Amino acid sequence: MTLLHHGGRLKDVAQQYHIAEALWIDLSTGVSPWHYPIPEIPAQYWNRLPEESDDLLDAAANYYGGNNPLPVAGSQSAIQTLPKVLALERDGPGKVLLPLVGYKEHERAWRMAGWQVGIYGDDLEAINANGYPAPTKAQIANCDVLLVINPNNPSAHLTPPQVLTSWLADLTANGSYLVIDEAFMDMTPQQSMLSVTSEQLIILRSVGKFFGLAGVRAGFVFAPNKVRELLQTQLGPWCVNGPARLICSHAFRDTAWHQVQIDRLEQASVRLQALLAILPGVVTGTTLFQTVYLPSAALWHDHLCRHGILTRLTDEQDALRFGLPEHESQWQKLTEVLAMLVAMPNFSHALIK
Repeated sequence: MTLLHHGGRLKDVAQQYHIAEALWIDLSTGVSPWHYPIPEIPAQYWNRLPEESDDLLDAAANYYGGNNPLPVAGSQSAIQTLPKVLALERDGPGKVLLPLVGYKEHERAWRMAGWQVGIYGDDLEAINANGYPAPTKAQIANCDVLLVINPNNPSAHLTPPQVLTSWLADLTANGSYLVIDEAFMDMTPQQSMLSVTSEQLIILRSVGKFFGLAGVRAGFVFAPNKVRELLQTQLGPWCVNGPARLICSHAFRDTAWHQVQIDRLEQASVRLQALLAILPGVVTGTTLFQTVYLPSAALWHDHLCRHGILTRLTDEQDALRFGLPEHESQWQKLTEVLAMLVAMPNFSHALIK
C-alpha cells in the first residue's frame, strides 16, 4: 500500500494553489493550536542518549491513570508495529476487525503484516441507533483482534466503556484482543478504558493532540506484559528522544496548564461547531476537531483552499474535518469565507465551472 496523507503538508498545498504559506490558515489536523510551553532543555539532553530511568513512566502513569506505559515515537509507531507483534505472539497473522471509517494507517499496517481484514460499522441504521459503529456478535466470535478508534477520527463516534467491556469479555473468552486507539481521549478521560485490567486489552495514547506537541513524536502503549515486551523488542531502545521525554514529563505534571487548556479547547470547540452549522451538512466532532459531512465535499475542500484555508478531506471524500483556529483573525477569515460560499447561488455548479 502507498503512503497515506493525513492533513498538514502545508508547504506543498501552498505551492499548488500559489498562495504564500504565511497567508494560510491550516485547520487540517486535530492537533490543538495551543501547545504546552517548552521548558528550558539542558545541554545534556541533546548530548547524551535518552535516560530511560527518568521519571517519564511515573508521570505518564499518573496522568493517564494506566499501569506500566511503554513510551513510543507517537502512537503511529505502535500502529505500524503492533500487527507484527500480535502475529508473533500467536504464531502467525489472523483476522482483525476494523471500523469502516477511521484512521487508515491502522488498515494499512494490518494488511502489510499479512492479517485478514474484516470491516464493521457499515450499517448506518445500526450506527444511528447506537451512536457508534459496532461489530456483530458473529464478527466478534470469529476474529482474533477487534480494533476500536475511540473517539473515532474523523467521525467522532464514541463507544461507551460499558459496551467495550462487554466486547472485551467476549473476546477474552476466545483468546482474542481488543485494541483501542484513544489518541483523542484526553478531553473525555471518564470514557477511557485505562482503568480496566485485562490480559487481552491494548490501549494506545498520543501526546500530540491535547498538548499540541505533535512534533515531539511521543505516545504510549498500555498492554499486558507479554505484548509490551514483544513490542519493546521490535521497536528497540530509545524510541523517544531525551528532549521529548523531558518535555512530556513536565507537561504531564502541570495540572494548572491542563485546566487552562481544557477551558480554551472547550470554548473554541463550541464556537467552531456553531460556526459550521451554517453549512448544508451534518456536523459531528470532538473537542479538538469538527467534521462536516457535505455533498461535493471535495469541491468544498478545493474552494476553501483557493481562499487559503486548509481542511482535511476525509478518505471517503464525503466530509471535511476542521481543526480549531488559533487567533481571532483566523476566526474572522473562516467566518467570512464560509458565509461567502454558503451565499453563492448554485454553489456546487459554480465550483465545477
